[in-house]
Amino acid sequence: MAWQLTGQIHEACSCKLLCPCWLGPEIEPDQGWCGGMILFDIEQGHADGVDLSGCKAVFFGEWPGNFWAGQGTARLIIDAATTADQRRELEAILSGQKGGPMAAVASAVITTLLPTEYAPIQVAWGDETTATIGQAGALRSRLLKDSAGRPATVQGAAAMAAFELERLEVAYAAGTQVAAPQMRPWEGSSSTRSRFAWSG
Repeated sequence: MAWQLTGQIHEACSCKLLCPCWLGPEIEPDQGWCGGMILFDIEQGHADGVDLSGCKAVFFGEWPGNFWAGQGTARLIIDAATTADQRRELEAILSGQKGGPMAAVASAVITTLLPTEYAPIQVAWGDETTATIGQAGALRSRLLKDSAGRPATVQGAAAMAAFELERLEVAYAAGTQVAAPQMRPWEGSSSTRSRFAWSG
């Protein structure tokens, strides 16, 4: 049956600023390898009769080189506050089993999908945003703006089409730390924020 999600995405990675993987396969990550996370804060959503509004999840990935070269390992962590039905639907959607953007992304760049885990996920949105994902990660970012208060944005970057995103707001995320189970730990200062509206 059909599903639909709308909300906010916060991406962060092991690079400095801006993550070159957004821009295309020609540019290498700062450290030669890539570690990244995507926080999904779902404002409204449903799947197979299950209400997904208010749910949160984080997709962690790591790649031996550029994101575009694939051979990635990934793990999904879903908020421990979710119900069993919500966990089932979120895992299916965000791992790509039910179509949509994550199906295309996962099939192209993920080789190993580790078992889904559950942990408390908390996020406080603002010009300065903070989030914690159990013991697996802590995110802190600040939107970059010009002297008139207008946010720095990206449009038309190559990877945005795969994720069906129209605009990225660029943020500085020094202090972000990730140590997802069975994955390479990393720290980074590159991050972006966007709104998403997906269906499948």
